[in-house]
Amino acid sequence: MSELIGGSSNDIWKRLQRNIERQNELDHARRLAAIRAQSHALVWAGSQAELVALVSGWYQSGLIVAASVEDALDKAAIHFVKPDGTLVLRFPAPAQQATSADPQAQNHRQAFVLPLLEKKGWSTGDWAIESQVSPATAQDYLANTTKPYRSTRAKLAKALGVPVQQLPH
Repeated sequence: MSELIGGSSNDIWKRLQRNIERQNELDHARRLAAIRAQSHALVWAGSQAELVALVSGWYQSGLIVAASVEDALDKAAIHFVKPDGTLVLRFPAPAQQATSADPQAQNHRQAFVLPLLEKKGWSTGDWAIESQVSPATAQDYLANTTKPYRSTRAKLAKALGVPVQQLPH
């Protein structure tokens, strides 16, 4: 029977194992490509402590301009993901800094979104991953520096569990 298939059962088993290994490599490459397609983040294979040490070193050497090491880590957080696509550096969502007594200083997007993120226990990066947008897109939306496409707003709203019409423009 094995002569009809084209080799001994041992050879067939080895070819089958090689095919499975190749398929696993392709699946892994596809997962990484999906991460890169959704984000401008770098895939980090090291530990969180190693990344914290690296970013802290960059801050101390002046490669990252920030007000503090914590600020540098916060800025770097959206740029690094684990191979599975989750953020390496996870920080709680920032507290709303503007008061309702000062409407000029208040960002309507932050005022609406940050309590929802806090309720879900998500950071801005978590929201981006759930929304299937890049972390920079979510950050820029909250900072009110961009006007996102309708499709992007729909993704952001869906992840929050609110109608897109409620999400501030």
